Amino acid sequence: MSGNDVRLEETRVGFESGVIHDLRLRLSRRRKAQDLGEGWERGTPNSWISDLVEDWIQFDVEALQAQLDALTHYQVQVDDQCLHVVRVVGSGPHPMPLLLTHGWPGSFLEHLKLIPLLSKPEEGVTDPTDTFTLIIPSLPGFGFSGPPPHPDRTARDVARLWHRLMTEGFGYERYGAHGSDLGNGVTSWLAREYPANVVGIHLSTPGLAAPTEGRSPAEERFVDTVAKWTTEEGGYMHEHATKPATLAASISDSPAGLAAWIGEKVVAWSSEWPDGTPAFDRDLLISTLTLYWATNTAGTSFLPYWASQHATAPLPLNDPCAVPTSVTIFGGERVPLPKPPRELAERYYNVTDWSEYPIGGHFPAVAEPEILATVLRKFFRRLR
Repeated sequence: MSGNDVRLEETRVGFESGVIHDLRLRLSRRRKAQDLGEGWERGTPNSWISDLVEDWIQFDVEALQAQLDALTHYQVQVDDQCLHVVRVVGSGPHPMPLLLTHGWPGSFLEHLKLIPLLSKPEEGVTDPTDTFTLIIPSLPGFGFSGPPPHPDRTARDVARLWHRLMTEGFGYERYGAHGSDLGNGVTSWLAREYPANVVGIHLSTPGLAAPTEGRSPAEERFVDTVAKWTTEEGGYMHEHATKPATLAASISDSPAGLAAWIGEKVVAWSSEWPDGTPAFDRDLLISTLTLYWATNTAGTSFLPYWASQHATAPLPLNDPCAVPTSVTIFGGERVPLPKPPRELAERYYNVTDWSEYPIGGHFPAVAEPEILATVLRKFFRRLR
């Protein structure tokens, strides 16, 4: 099943034993930084990294491999880009194709809890016609996907890859799409570029640029919040967008450095369980770190930020895309992320559904998969 320039092959993915051995050796020889304090206000505390490193050394990679082996993986070549894709065929008579796009510092692994809730009636879907066949690609330069052939591959470019994957690769002429973080941008461009094929899109807490003038009071408050957040919390984004190679040289050589860089964001951007711990499973965090490390994709995962600053044309403002759009605002992060008001979203999208939850954080598929699955089923039900 392929098009002229789209080649699709079922494959197995995993980790080389030598890479895992080297990883554990590096972790065991970690040199601790000077202690800058136990709080998170100056970044990742030494004690937290030490605990995580110990857990990572003992991590059961074979159990992670078993999870991977339970999925159907594809290697897909779309022109000059090699992609890793997971496909889960939904049960029921007519499962809708649904494309799920992750962000940073995530991966396809963050959708694991969501898979059974959307694809199998006996595991959460009450209506057997209310199921999805899930297409879960890894962004270029993330995990088992190959690096982008040039550093300025934009969200719009990735949307074109995704459309060809869906139509030429898997043969789906009509499909829905969901995105979070970087996936919001890719999903937005899918709707704008291919409105005849994309039946609807769902976005989780999208980041949106406000107009320079003519703002509503809610948009003014949002702009102020974004400015303050960028000053206090946006250093990572500025580094990704300006000097990704410099950062990549260090964290590609130090797994503890990778853990600190990614772990700090996971803790900051996750909502919390009642006991105050991040609503992001420890095993999933270590699985994600292992994926980034073993595939050596930490550096290439920064490139979407570089492309966004240097090559991307912004989404058109005050020209809403006609494709039906559902937006869900999730909250409860330890460090709150800016939440766009509905009137700003309506400058970009045909917003037909809007919901807000005080939980879920930046990783709702991990923290609150039942809520996200319910939102997705409800929105796409009338678009089938």
